[in-house]
Amino acid sequence: MLRRLARYLLTETLWLYLLGLSAFILLISIDTLTVFARFLVEQEAGLGAVGRLLLFKFPWFLHLTLPIAVVFALLLATGRLARDSELKAAYSLGASPLKLLAPVAIFGLAVSGITLINNGYLEPRSERSYQNLINSFIYVRPPAETQSNVSYRIGDAIYFAGRVRSNLDDLDSASLSGILVLQDDDLFSAPRGVWDSTALTWTLEDALVVRGRREPQAIGTIALPFELEATPSETLARTETLTLGELRVRIADLLRAGGEANELRFQLHRRIADALSATIFALVAGALGLNLRGRSAGFAWTIVLLVLFWAVWTVAGDLFSGGVLGPVVAAWFTPAAVGLIGLVLSVRSLRG
Repeated sequence: MLRRLARYLLTETLWLYLLGLSAFILLISIDTLTVFARFLVEQEAGLGAVGRLLLFKFPWFLHLTLPIAVVFALLLATGRLARDSELKAAYSLGASPLKLLAPVAIFGLAVSGITLINNGYLEPRSERSYQNLINSFIYVRPPAETQSNVSYRIGDAIYFAGRVRSNLDDLDSASLSGILVLQDDDLFSAPRGVWDSTALTWTLEDALVVRGRREPQAIGTIALPFELEATPSETLARTETLTLGELRVRIADLLRAGGEANELRFQLHRRIADALSATIFALVAGALGLNLRGRSAGFAWTIVLLVLFWAVWTVAGDLFSGGVLGPVVAAWFTPAAVGLIGLVLSVRSLRG
């Protein structure tokens, strides 16, 4: 009987999940078109270009709609069962809210798996295509990737550049501006230079060197060893366009070189945390829904949880940007807060 009841609950939930997912995607796509409407009109974009933009943005739409649709579906499904007294009948036959949480958790895990694939692999690849299409409207050729105030520590040497700009004609090199290099007891400075990842060097032009406490000496052009196992195009790529595997590799490279990888770590952990949120939301919504008394209560809790999730998710990102929270804490703050609520509700269901 319990298996039949679990299948019945999941069937009821699934079609509501698809309905909620479609509704959320439609709302976000309309909002996206509204934001880009003026830009698309100015660029005289045709229907084909608009369609490709939406297609490339589709994985981004799914990033949060996949987990939040779980809340919508479960609370409305259990609300409907409560309204028709089906939950009361099931409990009178020996079923309990705790036992019904198991299939709900399985449903959440399935959605988490799909979300992880989307967030970690489909979304960054689609973002690359989206950016390339946007750039094709504005530029004859895409703009070079640029980073400011970049520093590395390789061995005992410290390298700093006020700006690093990739070379579109040679992905293995980049131009440098505002260079400082501390190597042994020598301090090198230069207004400009070139990073050559093939030769593993930084070539400084019009360079000055200070050795010990001596006066600065002009040395012209000098090539300094820079043994970083990554190309400029890899290190300068936008974090939104990197897959989970690429993020891990880039973080490891930067940490070996003494670089700062907080933004990369935040992106990596947030994508995983957002995917796991589907499972946590399923447990929270299940614990709430299996104690509801009607559909209206389910709808009310849906609105409350979705607003709460969006507020906490946004604030956590702002706290990381402001330096208040570290990358890992900020990324996992939202599912941790929701998980705490779920734990309280699960205990309540167990007692019920």
